[in-house]
Amino acid sequence: MPIQRRFALNCAAALLGASSLLTAPLAFAAGYPTKPVTIYVGFAAGGPTDVVARILADKLGQKLGQSFIIENRAGASGAVAAALVKKAPADGYTLMIGSSSTLSILPHVQKGLQYDAIKDFTPIGLVASYPYYLVVPASSSFKKYDDLIAYGREKDKSLSYASAGNGAVNHLAGEWFKSETRINALHVPYKGDSAAVSDLIAGRVDFAFLAGVVAIPQDAAGKMRILASAGSSADKSLKGAMVIGQEKLPGFSAEPWNGLMGPAGIAPDIVAKLNTALNEIMTAPDVKARLLTLDQYPFTRTPEQFKEHIQKQSANWAGIIKTANIVLE
Repeated sequence: MPIQRRFALNCAAALLGASSLLTAPLAFAAGYPTKPVTIYVGFAAGGPTDVVARILADKLGQKLGQSFIIENRAGASGAVAAALVKKAPADGYTLMIGSSSTLSILPHVQKGLQYDAIKDFTPIGLVASYPYYLVVPASSSFKKYDDLIAYGREKDKSLSYASAGNGAVNHLAGEWFKSETRINALHVPYKGDSAAVSDLIAGRVDFAFLAGVVAIPQDAAGKMRILASAGSSADKSLKGAMVIGQEKLPGFSAEPWNGLMGPAGIAPDIVAKLNTALNEIMTAPDVKARLLTLDQYPFTRTPEQFKEHIQKQSANWAGIIKTANIVLE
């Protein structure tokens, strides 16, 4: 074979090989997923994060033609699940529902954390947020927001407030609230919201910040009283509830959120496919209606916007954590 023809054939083969390498990820994404996908949830079944994860998994399975399986790995405000997902292959078959506590709070309070919220994960998209509500026992003498504040500011008087644990969003919300209102209040941490709710109903603590999925039914049942919303706007709060950040403490907002993520390094085309499906699901009328019955509010965001959201929230909570001198061992 003449040298020139052999050279031309070798070049053509090299170009074909390079072309195959360039198109392989796209072809892979076009067929993704080809097997079940696991979504880890760092909290117990039945909580706000788990509920929205199960709605999302069901809809992703319908849209992408494969099972999306929820795996609960509760512990350390989501850190257990995050550390596990960090080590998983970056092939799109191991994902997690990240949360505000896991990604924007724990990095500032937990010593020896086994992950970096930005470097160790691939953001795919925000899913939903839910406002907290300022609640008191139904038996409380505090009928209105101003009653609570007036009592907490009295000399030699002190309130107590419950949270799901040290470093939880409702713990930090309580510390921020104390700082802004200048009330005297003792933090009483519990191991999860269930125990906190029980003691609040019994009147053993004076107030708490709780998700609407808990607070609204308890208020309706006459076991708690909602004094105000800690949502970011009136549109994201129980109709008729006074919004603290709009009427009393400008900028105050305790609104946990969840988002879909995976290990660092997932191919951009797989991320784009998941993000497109996620945004379509979150804008579907039946999903929006179902979330609203749980007092959850859907998002549609790009992966980059999700990353920016994590960073912005992280900066906000970092200042509160520093002021309150909160450190977890």
